[in-house]
Amino acid sequence: MRTSIRVRLDVLAGVVVLVDVLRVFLPSLITLVGSAGETPAEVMGAYALSWFVAAFLAVPLVRLVPARRLAVGAGVLLVAARAVLQFTDGGDGQLYTASLGLLAGLVWLVATAMDARTAGPVTTGLVAGLAAATTLHATLEGIDLVWRDGPVAWVVLAACLAFFAVALVRRPAEDGESAGAPRIWLLAGPALLVWGISTGNAAHAQASAGWPAEVAVLIAAVGVLSVAVAARPRFWTRHPAVPALALVASAAVFTFGRATVDGVHGVSAWWTVLAQVLGQLALAGCAGWASGTAGPDRAARRGLAMAGGMLVFVLLLFAYYSAYDLGVPNRWVPITAAACVAVLGWAGTGADARDEAAGGGLDLRVPAAAVVAALLVAAVPLWRDSGPRWRPVDDGLRIAAYNVRMGYGMNGTMTVTRQAAALRALRPHVVVLGEVDRAWLLNGGRDQLRLIADRLGMRAVWAPAGDEVWGDALLTDLPVTSVRNRPLVKGGPTGAQALEVGLRKDGRDITVIATHTQPPEDWKSLAQAEQLAGIARAAAQGGRPVVLTGDLNLQPGDRAWEVLLGAGLTDAMASVRPALTFPALPKSTKQLDHVLVTPDLVPSDPAIPDVPHSDHRPIAVTLAPRS
Repeated sequence: MRTSIRVRLDVLAGVVVLVDVLRVFLPSLITLVGSAGETPAEVMGAYALSWFVAAFLAVPLVRLVPARRLAVGAGVLLVAARAVLQFTDGGDGQLYTASLGLLAGLVWLVATAMDARTAGPVTTGLVAGLAAATTLHATLEGIDLVWRDGPVAWVVLAACLAFFAVALVRRPAEDGESAGAPRIWLLAGPALLVWGISTGNAAHAQASAGWPAEVAVLIAAVGVLSVAVAARPRFWTRHPAVPALALVASAAVFTFGRATVDGVHGVSAWWTVLAQVLGQLALAGCAGWASGTAGPDRAARRGLAMAGGMLVFVLLLFAYYSAYDLGVPNRWVPITAAACVAVLGWAGTGADARDEAAGGGLDLRVPAAAVVAALLVAAVPLWRDSGPRWRPVDDGLRIAAYNVRMGYGMNGTMTVTRQAAALRALRPHVVVLGEVDRAWLLNGGRDQLRLIADRLGMRAVWAPAGDEVWGDALLTDLPVTSVRNRPLVKGGPTGAQALEVGLRKDGRDITVIATHTQPPEDWKSLAQAEQLAGIARAAAQGGRPVVLTGDLNLQPGDRAWEVLLGAGLTDAMASVRPALTFPALPKSTKQLDHVLVTPDLVPSDPAIPDVPHSDHRPIAVTLAPRS
């Protein structure tokens, strides 16, 4: 006999649309509300929190509007907001449309919880929606539909929104008594956070050591298979303690899974991907067990619990990412979120407790859907716009440096492909990137390094700084002879490191030191400069040419600048001073990005393109051996 999968299709489709809006709302907090780090973290947090608190108003509103009608109305507003979002081009329009869409989605969730009579199909729909969101995001390489132009993006978006709209109006009327205590609806928020940071984050798997980009196929397929676990947790896990303990264990392994790989410290270990896979199955199991929890039930309590769970989501989200600004540990956050889900699951009796006699094996629709998800993600190259063929300059060594600001432009739009095009136009042999984000949920959860490297056709050398998926990188088409990175004294929110890469060009060895030092100028920035000066001196021993480049967050004449020049380095951009690089718009006023070289290298053809694809402008210069 086959195991029947009962899932609310409106929940499945609504979660996909809500997550899509959330992937715009969260980056907008950093890029628009945050203004490239100029706005205090507490102000950004207060703005985000206000929308999640406003969702509680849906509970008293049900006294005036039946929960079912409120859910349909909020769902329609969510569809409308997402459609309008496709027309926005960054700025306030993007921020406020995404904010209103988020509020509509939260009200839809609260009203759905208040209207539900059985929790099982809803929680299964939640897990299925997250699996579908994982698949869609991975299929698009993390460049979501809102950041894409052209008819294909519109067709896919229209299909998603139409599916949700039809499911809304055709949602089944449920009879009978409610089968779930209000506290189980708390699970949605913490589960969303665990999924976003870890179990459903294909970009994090791609950033883990030893895995190819195709690992996204595994993450998507397992996400779909986990729907069967959510639908029949008793059949797959036998006891709620099994997924509960497995989820906490996977969160701990994922959180502390750091390794040194090829001389680079702090890289996500290969086995963290296995923790993600285990975690997704355990997350679904906890959701399934929780949905069978019995207890006193009222619609208002269910709504408050759902709103409360989403409030937990945003509070833990900001606790996790604001910790970088505050300089405090944040590894406890994913484990705490996993523990919340685990506790709720352990207290459950399983959604299929009453149907245990039905028994049976796996519904064939689930593995079929997993295969479809895998094929969709495997078709990623069909979406890729790799740009025109190009080649580096013929004479000399062309070096470019670009602080890419997590892949977002000054107006809050995702600009990874435009950043790659701007770098391609500089025709470099070596590209040094700063503020590279490879999986942060707060920035949309994409592997920005892989996206740029693929579009330039260059090998990427990754160097974590803030954590395993935030840092700096070096791209090159030259042979790499050595790699080593070293942490620098922490002076800013995301930490700093020095990535020392040995390269060979025309039979000559050269060392490039890629870094992103942290403001402000104080004893910490001086300490970072002294560390970098020491690294440059050591690399130059024996007459080897050395290049130190990146967003140094200092200007010519600063004390830290003099420390670097005192190490025997010279300014390769001296001929175009003042070389203004920040902010990119409306007018650059500071010289923060630099290329410093040993005197045995002669610079020429410096460039500072005036492009708005980040809050910094890229720089480039050609270097040749001194005769």
